[in-house]
Amino acid sequence: MLLEFEIRKQLRHDLPGLDGLPYITIILVALLFIVLGFVQWFRYRSWIYPALGFLFGIATAQVSLIFPEYDDPGIIKLTYFINFILIILFVLINWHSIYGHERFEINSRRLFRLASERVYKAENGFTSRPFSGGRIDCTRDELLGFVRFLQGNYIVRPFYYENYVCLSFSMNKSLMVINEGSEVSHVIIGYDGNVTIKVSDRDYRDYRERLSFDKLCESLSGIFIRFMEYYKGGLESRIMVELKSAK
Repeated sequence: MLLEFEIRKQLRHDLPGLDGLPYITIILVALLFIVLGFVQWFRYRSWIYPALGFLFGIATAQVSLIFPEYDDPGIIKLTYFINFILIILFVLINWHSIYGHERFEINSRRLFRLASERVYKAENGFTSRPFSGGRIDCTRDELLGFVRFLQGNYIVRPFYYENYVCLSFSMNKSLMVINEGSEVSHVIIGYDGNVTIKVSDRDYRDYRERLSFDKLCESLSGIFIRFMEYYKGGLESRIMVELKSAK
């Protein structure tokens, strides 16, 4: 928009028809923010994104305020200022959810990348059944400490139950809006050490062209078992190094 405005500014003396604001571009960009907000809602199911898209869209529609050569009735400046303050307040109030979602999604993608590195066959597709991923040899206190470490580093969001802990992760639906870990991909670790993996259909579709579903689940369970061994050995830093190595 700024580029178009400058071009119009340079040419309007020779081409009077170009005088004025680039209204069409402003409207299109404003609509783009609003549409992108709803696209993000459809993917992540978080109301924050369409709300932000709407606020940014309104701010873009009021962008004439940045062009001092054009007169406005004053009320537009007031509404623009109010909208600007609303955006700041909205981001500050919802910063925990915005930041948490971004960190969780990044680390969920890293988990899937780590898992997919060791999977090449495409023998079977998605199935809704859980996958038995073996056992973890640890005490209850070790398991809870491990879970707190993963949560503190935004690797999983845990849900605690009487006999097990459900560790949720997802590349799609926001972990900040779910009420149960089973709503997305998750690993269940029982206090008896049994490990069960469930990958959601939406997450698996990103890899369906080349990965065996069972092999993907097996690889994911191996990652959590390996991470637990790192944690028990006091090598928590290796978990982060290995995770961040998955580009």
